[in-house]
Amino acid sequence: MTSRQLEPAQGDDSSPEKVSSCLNCGTPAPGKFCPECGQETVRELHTFSEFFHRLIARYLTREGQLWQTLSKLFIAPGALTVEYLADRRAPYLRPFQLYLMASVIVFATVQFFGLNLGLRFYADHGVHILRSTRLPVDEGPEQGLRPGPVQIILDHFDTPAVRRFGAMSPEERFTFLRARRAPYVSYFVLFLVPAFALTLGIFYRNRRRRYAEHLVFGLHCQTFLLFILLVEAKLPTVLADALSFWVIAYFTIALKRVYGGTWTETLGRGSLILALYFAIFFAANLLLVFALLSL
Repeated sequence: MTSRQLEPAQGDDSSPEKVSSCLNCGTPAPGKFCPECGQETVRELHTFSEFFHRLIARYLTREGQLWQTLSKLFIAPGALTVEYLADRRAPYLRPFQLYLMASVIVFATVQFFGLNLGLRFYADHGVHILRSTRLPVDEGPEQGLRPGPVQIILDHFDTPAVRRFGAMSPEERFTFLRARRAPYVSYFVLFLVPAFALTLGIFYRNRRRRYAEHLVFGLHCQTFLLFILLVEAKLPTVLADALSFWVIAYFTIALKRVYGGTWTETLGRGSLILALYFAIFFAANLLLVFALLSL
């Protein structure tokens, strides 16, 4: 049989199809997605119904990324980080994408409904990020303006801005501070993520993990925390207290799942991490309040 006989005849349907190239990067892309950049290879724009169907399928069905991500985040502490670090990432939203989505939802809801944002461990005592209302006047201005950085600044700093702030009534101070602080709260919380990752790196340096791995864990924990803060804002005191303690338990379980070690080791390191994290939170909060008074 000659080589000519092996060549397919002109117009023969059995001849190999021409492989299309990705319009974004030029890589041969025979499938639905480019193997190099991930862009879809379809040439036509989706209709509105197709776009809506794909949006629902991707995010809201049981097989969608949003459902898979949130169910793993809330039901199995630390499992989402384990999946990501094991390179099983396709079924889930990326860590920063998830965090941004949570931030938009939480802070938009807080501003629209005027909610308090914070963890309450006993009645109204806890870690507060943003308050929408003052505490009762009979508790005094220093209690009503918790957390402590406000009173620390009034007691230990003497600048024109601080003196003007000190001359205000407690109600005026609260209104003034909240109006200035509210736009910066989302940036303040975002700053806490790399700070939290740094504390993880300090106390788990023997695990020889990269900073990016600690950052992934921090993004997942902070996303969980944001959603919990939103839920807790409308709960009765008893349920809010219980949920705040569940946050501590969640963090401990997640730490054990991601970093390993014994429970005793996890509890010890976890306590030190949270202590340093809250110290960073307090110091950063103090600097933020002082900066806002000086604007």
